[in-house]
Amino acid sequence: MPDANLQTYRRRTRSLTRVTLGLWALFAVCMPMLVVPLNAFSIPYVDLQFGFLMMTQGALVAFTLVVWDFARRQDRIDRDHFRTGA
Repeated sequence: MPDANLQTYRRRTRSLTRVTLGLWALFAVCMPMLVVPLNAFSIPYVDLQFGFLMMTQGALVAFTLVVWDFARRQDRIDRDHFRTGA
């Protein structure tokens, strides 16, 4: 019979992975749809369209934050399920 701790670990990890992939899909697929409406705004003095800036720089920041949050939460799950006693 499989260990209950291992089953809970796998369930929590699977859930976290689904949420992370959902956020990735939001930023990778849905956010580019907002480029055209955001291009109506322009950054003064640089004459750079806001939608272009958000998709080039904002997407990189968003992906970095998603990966950082995933690693932080996965580390917490690992510590909860595989504690090594001192």
